[in-house]
Formats: sequence, structure tokens, C-alpha cells
Amino acid sequence: MITALILLLIFTPLIIAILLMSPLFSEEENTLRKTSKIFAIFHLIISTIALILFDFSNPIFKYETTFNWIPSIGINASFSIDAFSMLLCVLTSIIFALAVFSSQGMIKKSHRLYYSLIFFLQSAILGIFCAQDIFLFFLFWELELIPMYLLLLKWGSGNKQKTAMKFLLYTFFGSLFLLLGFLILYFHNFLSNGILSSNLNNIDTYLFPEKLKTCIFVLFLIGFGVKLPIFPLHSWLPDAHSQAPTPVSILLSAILLKLGAYGLIKFNLALFDDTFAQTAPIIMLFGVINLIYASFCAVSQKDIKRIIAFSGVAHMGIFLIGLASLNRIGITGAMFQIFSHALITTGLFIIAGIIYKKCGTKNILRLQGLGIKMPRLMFISIPIILSAIGIPLLCSFIAEFLCFTSAFTLESYVFLNAKIMTIIALSSIIICSVYILKIFHGIFFGELIEKYKQVVDANTNQLAILSIIAIYAIMFGCFPSLLTDIFSLYSTNFAGVF
Repeated sequence: MITALILLLIFTPLIIAILLMSPLFSEEENTLRKTSKIFAIFHLIISTIALILFDFSNPIFKYETTFNWIPSIGINASFSIDAFSMLLCVLTSIIFALAVFSSQGMIKKSHRLYYSLIFFLQSAILGIFCAQDIFLFFLFWELELIPMYLLLLKWGSGNKQKTAMKFLLYTFFGSLFLLLGFLILYFHNFLSNGILSSNLNNIDTYLFPEKLKTCIFVLFLIGFGVKLPIFPLHSWLPDAHSQAPTPVSILLSAILLKLGAYGLIKFNLALFDDTFAQTAPIIMLFGVINLIYASFCAVSQKDIKRIIAFSGVAHMGIFLIGLASLNRIGITGAMFQIFSHALITTGLFIIAGIIYKKCGTKNILRLQGLGIKMPRLMFISIPIILSAIGIPLLCSFIAEFLCFTSAFTLESYVFLNAKIMTIIALSSIIICSVYILKIFHGIFFGELIEKYKQVVDANTNQLAILSIIAIYAIMFGCFPSLLTDIFSLYSTNFAGVF
């Protein structure tokens, strides 16, 4: 039963992608759109069932299964879903369902290919979250590039060829570092422990020389840092967001950035906790730089989607600060930040997409007064906007509070400059309020521009999607223990956490 559940969870979207490309479905837009929505809901049901059956009270409980692949050299198709992976799978299912529903009216051509690529991408991402074999992980990591590159290339706007190529080259650059790190890890594990296996359960870095561990750690940090992204490996992200259609922007920010965060936790922290502890001050410094640099960049932008993109870079800085604290509160906050940012950035990009579709511009300087014509959209945007700022009783506040608290309370013998860096990072939160409110005020307040007097409010489908996101933001803000209890218990799996 467990094997069937794992396979259904990972490969159902791939089967759906193949079915959509088959002659069973016509090119008729409405049929493809409705069918895709049904399939997205179907997968959400599967992930919900897996979530309900999962034992979160046991920190070492996992769904596991293994299939022979290349057993002669210790490479097998091994899948393992722990508590963190399980929640990420459910989050992926929710975000992809929201992206499919928000595609209505946003995608104008080649609908069969578009929805097939979306589901193919979903299957690749789920494979990353569930792979226990390092080479299987890398296979899914590379497969994710194909649909995202095509989605940017075919449905992007502006200079989409350059943007798609930049995304591909940056990600491929990071993948080279990952592959090198995986190969060194695989071969030296055999030399140190006598085990020829690429399964993470059989890899023990305890006997590795310190310099070698540091080398592999840095390779992983660069590889995952491109996807997170960490400054200065971030420049592909704002360009990709500004040219991508709204549903693709949602997937880029809400899910693909989280692959980098997941990799840092799964590999850097879990395999090299002692090296992570030694490099924690540097990682926290990168987090502070991410936060400050991206915040100032966001303030200076005119394109709404670029503002949101830089906002994502800043919020991943908060994730790094929490993770570098290396205590339960910090890791809990970092994990919470992953989920919080995924929800909020989805809402922000949907709002930006609606405005672009209605008004034909993403330039914040050319928009004002739309609250008069779009009161329902303005109202439902309020909890999303406030959550992006970090107002109490909303989900982002919980994540930021935990990350900053954990960093600030570190003792000087653990981390000498943690308090100073935390104070600097906290001051940049004010800048965050500036650029997020810049979006809200720029769109909805002021005197209505003449050419927008015929604009109509968001439709029921769009408002329903935003309402779901707003409900999640409020629910996890008021009842954070729904997630924090799981994350806190999960953090006990890391030996270096104190």
C-alpha cells in the first residue's frame, strides 16, 4: 500500500501529462482547462490522503520504497517521504492546483502542451522532494529544467528567449556543482565506509576528512544557492518573473525557490551538520545581504512582478538567517518561512497578473485609483498584502519572528556577531513595508486614470483563488502550531541542532 501511495503521489502528474498529449483530448481550450482542473484536484486528494495517513507524532516515521535500478554500482530508485517532504508534497499539490486554476484567461495558446508541461514539472518536483538516492535526486533535478525552460520560452513575454536561456544556463551552472558534489560524496563514502551505495541512508560523512567535507559542503551551497537564490547568484530570478506568465511566476517563486531551501536542509544540514555549524556565521551573513540588497532593489523597481521577485530573494534571506541559527526555533522558523512565502507570493503574483490582464501594464507608476473599479479585489488583497509585510496574526509574522528571535538569542560563544546582524536585518523589514505598500497604494489608491474607467473587477474564479490563500495566511497566522509542532519535532533529526 505504501509503495502504491508513493508512486501515485509522484507519478500521477506525469501520467496526466502523457494523457493530455494523447489523441484522447482535443485542442479545445475549455475541455483541456476543465480536465486539467479535475486532474489537479485529483492529485490534491491523493496528497491529502497521504497526509492524513502520515504519523507526524513520530519524528523518524517515513514512507519508504526501493526498486532495483543499477544495483551493481549501488544505485537504486529509492524514495523516502519524511514529515518535511510530506508537507512539501502537499504544498506542491496545492500551489500547482492554484496555478492551473489561475491559468484561465492568462494562457492564450497551445493549451494542450501548456498543461502537459505543468503536470510534467509537478512530477519532477515531487520526485525531488521524495528521492532518497542522490543520483535519482539529481535526475529529477535536471528533469525539472525541461518544462520550465519551455514554459518560459513559449509563453513568456518580451525578450523571452534571452530570459529562458539565462534561467537554463544559471540552473545548469548550479547543477554542475551539485553533480560534482554528489560524485565526490558517492566515491569517498565507498572509500571511507566500504559501502558502494548512493542511498542517503547508507552515506555516513563522519569519517570524511574535514577539508573534503568543507569542499562538498561548498559545492552543495553553490548548487542549491542558485535555485534559492543566494546573492550574487540571483540575477536570473527577476528577469524570469518579469517575462513569465502569471501561473509560471507562481511556480517559479512558490515552488522552485523552495527546491534550493529543501536541498540546503536535506544535504548541507543533514549530512554536514558540523561543517554547517562552522560556516553558520557566513551563511547568516549571506542571509542578511540577501535581505538588505533585495529590499533596496525592490524599492527601486517600477515593474510589479520584479518588485515581488526581489521580495522573494529578501524572504529567502530570512530563511537563511533562521537556518544558520542552528537551533530548534530557527530551523522551525526557516521551514515555516518556506510555506509562508509560497502562499503569499502566490497571492501577490495572482494580483499582479489580474492587474496586468485588466490594464495592460505592470508599471506601478502608470496605475492608480483602481480600488474604485475593483473593490472586491482590493478587499481580498488586504490580508495577503499585510501578511507579506509581516503583520501579527498572519503567517509571515510567525516565520519572521521565529527566525529573528532564534538569531538574536544566540549566545556570544556560539555566534559572536549574531545580534548585530539580526538588528541590521530587522531594520530592513521597514524597507519591506515600503515596497509592499508601494504595490498596494500604487494600484488601488489615488485618482482613477481616465483610460481605466472601463476596467471591471476580478472574476469569481480569481477571487476564489485569492480567498483560499487569504484563509491559509490567516489560519497559519492564528494557529501556527499546526506547522510549528511538526517542524520542531522534525528538527530533532539533526545532530548539530542545539
